[in-house]
Amino acid sequence: MKSLTPELIAAAKDNDLAAVSALIAATEPLIVSRAMYYATTKGATDYDLTDDLAQVGRVHLWQSLSEFQGTGRGEFINYVGRVLQTAMTRHRREVAYQGVSASTAKDFERAVELAGGDPYEAVRIATTDAMGTRVMTRERAYAALTSWLGVDSLERPIMHESNEMKEVTLRDVISAKSGIPADLLDSRDYESTRRRTVHERVHHALGELSERQRHVLKADHGITPVGFYGDVPDAELADDMGVTPYQVKQARVKGRSRFAALYLAGSEAAGATA
Repeated sequence: MKSLTPELIAAAKDNDLAAVSALIAATEPLIVSRAMYYATTKGATDYDLTDDLAQVGRVHLWQSLSEFQGTGRGEFINYVGRVLQTAMTRHRREVAYQGVSASTAKDFERAVELAGGDPYEAVRIATTDAMGTRVMTRERAYAALTSWLGVDSLERPIMHESNEMKEVTLRDVISAKSGIPADLLDSRDYESTRRRTVHERVHHALGELSERQRHVLKADHGITPVGFYGDVPDAELADDMGVTPYQVKQARVKGRSRFAALYLAGSEAAGATA
């Protein structure tokens, strides 16, 4: 990156398109290496995610050029490093924790670290004082776990007990479920199996709820055959169900709590019997 002269940096800050292009080209090796770093888990690199992170890094760097306050090459390289870390970490969380907020994803990652990498133990830890000011409600922790389970690495080890304790990976589990040899699996096989497994667990958990709880939760999310009521007052759903709005709210609170416990139990059972 010797071409990163103060003059080039200053011109890029002034939105000189030629200078911006030259600057992005000069920082390309750093962008790609950081993208590979953030797309690698347990030694396995997701190259599709690497490409996405690299593009996110380029765009974010371009958008952030005017905010650089220094002049020297060293200062700029340090600034680029911080910009890429922020942009790529945020994007990785958005991809890895679909359905939950960035703050929830960040908090749950902290809980997973405290749990030594065990996501189920992380749910418990997330609701304790170990999280300091970032303690999570059980509902929020379960939502983060559900999201985490959906996009985890194929190489994540899963301990389970048959006649003896042995270690398998999520790739092994997906291979067994899909009937595709493990060495031929790709992300599409994983995603289709994940969707099918989540669908089965969701409907199994819903089936264990009371009829009223099940109807309210299906209405909240528009799950067939119930229509979507997620954006209308509870009074409308209550009227259609022949109950009071208070009963709808009670069914939702109790149903969500029970659903979370049932879904988690199903996930743990799947990991234990795979």
